[in-house]
Amino acid sequence: MRLRQLLQTPCLILASLVFLTGCETSANKGGDAGASAGGSAGGPVKRIVLLNNTDSPFWDAARAGIAKAAEDLKLAEKGFSAGMDSNDGTEQGQIDRLRQYGTQSDIFAVIISPLSASNAAIADELKKLKEKGVIIGCFDSDLDPKFQSIREFYVGTNNIRGGEVLGTAAKNIKPAGGEYVQFVGTDSQQNAIERMNGFTSAAGDKFTEKDRRLDDADRPRARDNVRDVIDKYPNLSVLVGIWSYNAPAIVDVVKEKKARDRFTIVTFDAEQLAIQQMGDGLIDAMVVQNPFGMGYESVRYALAKGTSDSETVQKMFPKMGQPGGDILDTGLKVVAPDSGSPLKKEIFESFGSSVEFLGYTEFKDWLKKYNLTSS
Repeated sequence: MRLRQLLQTPCLILASLVFLTGCETSANKGGDAGASAGGSAGGPVKRIVLLNNTDSPFWDAARAGIAKAAEDLKLAEKGFSAGMDSNDGTEQGQIDRLRQYGTQSDIFAVIISPLSASNAAIADELKKLKEKGVIIGCFDSDLDPKFQSIREFYVGTNNIRGGEVLGTAAKNIKPAGGEYVQFVGTDSQQNAIERMNGFTSAAGDKFTEKDRRLDDADRPRARDNVRDVIDKYPNLSVLVGIWSYNAPAIVDVVKEKKARDRFTIVTFDAEQLAIQQMGDGLIDAMVVQNPFGMGYESVRYALAKGTSDSETVQKMFPKMGQPGGDILDTGLKVVAPDSGSPLKKEIFESFGSSVEFLGYTEFKDWLKKYNLTSS
């Protein structure tokens, strides 16, 4: 019996080693799938990651831009991949994601829409990644100026101008002015701060801001905020949506209260539902960003850095190193109903070529051209 046990022992040890080796290999594959795909020379793929602030249909167009860049620029042939990670709408969620990237050897670039511009922990994790040699950029919303030395570039909207464009639209739709409330997910994100302040400055003295309502990207709460201010401020006459989902939330409540005649509704972005709502006469103006361009140009820059393509970097950022030279403005569209709107192209010409005026049908045609359902 003892002899048989001794003879079996090496077999058991060998079987155990084979099992453990198999488990380890499988685990490594699962945790490093992107890196094991193989680059143009058979090496690991270098990952370009865009990390958003919260899940929203707004990002669908950015994903389309990322995919188009991957196709046009032949990322796979050059040993790169690109994709978007969705944050859970919390600052801790972004911190955890950034820490995770720090453990992954295949991360080449991290381009973030920071949920909080001034969160020192987010900035610290970005700094650690930069020290590892990872390219750091921002898209859609920038870091606070005190942290901007961490990132190489910002691709997205000039959000101060965006707020001013929306305020200009409101002023021309309702020249007598009125009381207004602005709705947004959080007031810690740079794009929110700049848009709201820009709106206030451009709307002018005839408009009175009664409140700024935050919903932390909670959509039922976004609707509750609209209900609350309509009940609280009897003279309220302008509702301003700052983040993409705020537009449908505003419209839902205004319809529910049968109060469309009371309110001018002006919003940022164009979720698919909001586009339909404008077509139904329920939104007076939309200032639309270019998330497709944000995704495309972010990938384009990261690839240029990864392939030492200094010509493309120079074309994208001809004034890099100068104040503001690390910013690429992806432009804005002002969208108004086809008929009955006082808004005209001439009203926005002072903002320059980065702001384009479109009627509703023209905007729908633009979306169709790029196979988009939102922007």
